[in-house]
Amino acid sequence: MSVKTASQMEPNTGGLLALALQEGGDEDLRASSPPAFEPSFRMDGPGPRKFRELEVGRLVEDILSSHLQEEIYDPVRCKQLSQDLAGKINQRVRELNFPRYKLVAMVSIGSVREKPGTHLGSRCLWDDRTDSSTTAHFTNGSLYAVAMVYGLYFA
Repeated sequence: MSVKTASQMEPNTGGLLALALQEGGDEDLRASSPPAFEPSFRMDGPGPRKFRELEVGRLVEDILSSHLQEEIYDPVRCKQLSQDLAGKINQRVRELNFPRYKLVAMVSIGSVREKPGTHLGSRCLWDDRTDSSTTAHFTNGSLYAVAMVYGLYFA
């Protein structure tokens, strides 16, 4: 049995061969045909189930108002609350069934009295035809909340 490494083989042998084992002889092993794989990607876009900003925005506003209506700002509590709300939003948006979309939800909660001039921003590099985002706000007498949800099409 002889062993040939990739550097000893002829280029373009019809397949990716890193190591070829041969019995009796120095002839090259060549693949008769490349293996057939079904394509697991789509380049044409999401089709009818595109990420819908308005529907997601209304859902996020409902979640924020139902969970924060009676809340009073407490920094320790709001840290955990923002994480819980982001998880809840992510779960509920997934239930809307946007196939092949990766979802990112972020929630920021702050005090109305302590930091009234807070500015939040985000920058993204994405495909305008398929990717999108929505933002929802909530304020009561004690706190404000901003939730941002990004829908990124995964081809």
